[in-house]
Amino acid sequence: MRLSLGENNIQELRNFAQWLLKISDGLASDTTDGEPIIYIPSNILIKNSETALDDLIDFVYPDMLSNLSIENYFKDKAILAPTLDCVTNVNNKMTTGLPRQERVYLSSDFVCAEEGNMEFEIDAFSLEILNGINCSGLPPHKLVLKVGKLEEWEIM
Repeated sequence: MRLSLGENNIQELRNFAQWLLKISDGLASDTTDGEPIIYIPSNILIKNSETALDDLIDFVYPDMLSNLSIENYFKDKAILAPTLDCVTNVNNKMTTGLPRQERVYLSSDFVCAEEGNMEFEIDAFSLEILNGINCSGLPPHKLVLKVGKLEEWEIM
């Protein structure tokens, strides 16, 4: 993780870095009934849960639409997410905000069953299960892409 000064002074940045290190070392929490509780300063909390994802995207990628054609705009920025479902939500939200027409690609809806165990395989892998698989290294069942090269994108 990189921390940049931005509007903060050096001492604020040091304090924040030390707080992050304490969290990673397990030293920044109180323990109640064996469950650690970490107190997060109010100045770094996203307050409105209804717009939390939009606020996070705007914070990490400020004025994204105006900066799409800048070569390294996305290079040093990332939103970390704890689960693949969260990653999917972030990706879908960001894709929806981009101009241009969507193209939707769907995955295969059937299993290539072997003759010996065909009944079991067909029952074990229903359409809902196949389409709901979300794991690292596989694209989602419904892959939504936007058409165009970054150089061609204009704010519509």
